[in-house]
Amino acid sequence: MIIGITGAAGYFGRKIIERMENNEKCEKIIGISRRKFVHRFEKLEYHQMDVRDKKLRDLFDKHDVDVIIHLAFVLNPIHDEKEMHEINVGGAKNVLKVAKEIEAKKIIITSSTMVYGAWPDNPKYLTENSPMRGHPTYYYNRDKVEIEKLCRRFSMEYEGILTILRPCLVLGPNVNHFYSRLLNWPVLPLVDGKNPEMQFIHEDDLARAYEIFTVKDLPGIFNIVGRGTMKWKEIIEAAGKRAVRMPDAILYPLLSMLWHLRLTKFPPQILDFIKYRWVASGEKAAKEAGFIPEYTTRETLESFLMKNNERDAHKAAVWAEA
Repeated sequence: MIIGITGAAGYFGRKIIERMENNEKCEKIIGISRRKFVHRFEKLEYHQMDVRDKKLRDLFDKHDVDVIIHLAFVLNPIHDEKEMHEINVGGAKNVLKVAKEIEAKKIIITSSTMVYGAWPDNPKYLTENSPMRGHPTYYYNRDKVEIEKLCRRFSMEYEGILTILRPCLVLGPNVNHFYSRLLNWPVLPLVDGKNPEMQFIHEDDLARAYEIFTVKDLPGIFNIVGRGTMKWKEIIEAAGKRAVRMPDAILYPLLSMLWHLRLTKFPPQILDFIKYRWVASGEKAAKEAGFIPEYTTRETLESFLMKNNERDAHKAAVWAEA
């Protein structure tokens, strides 16, 4: 098979390419991202290109791409809501259009368990049939819900296989996103004293899941989550930070002010995701795809913290020598 990957230069993309590089069923990979990317992958032909570029169709068509993995999206919160929406939703629209026009055999869309939303009445485990309640003001979340709705309409006219993967929060030695940076705060809040269970998927498990769904023909929606959960306070303590109970009546306005003044990289909406439970079930992926994560949520966190501590120690050593 010939695979087209958007967002190929990101850490998700690199991990997936690494897996497919060693898979005999993969003949060639055509990867695109907006950034420059120097690599040593033998099967990868890389092109610096925006996912919204109309030339994407010609590129994938020229190389007879039959499987498309869509990873190009803005995860970390930015202040330009319009730009984020254009990349996330506009990019997805372009990729879906390309898949239909070149008659790709399969397209894999990356969503998130965030589409369920963090709500006080969430069940113990959210399944693929749970409603996508998202978040009313968190635009990354809104974009993911909108993309899934686009996919539903698209599936009615697409003759190939459409797979939507919903990973939970991804952590690991190479991960660097808004949540991983949140764990660098010296003090972390227990919003209104809430202590929800949370779950992580290890970057290696996520890459393996994409390999499975690339090779197997499994249409539909699948949660991709790690084994087990941890309480938010446990996570804070494992990171060596201090947990402080704070009322949301103070915390939300404070973080909102800091966000609008550009003094923090964390919009206030993320507080709901450490206040309420949004744990998803991985049973469907296990039964239908045979995907069983190797890492528990705790082991995933530990692998991230170990590497993060090494980076901090290296920075301290550099400063000491300066």
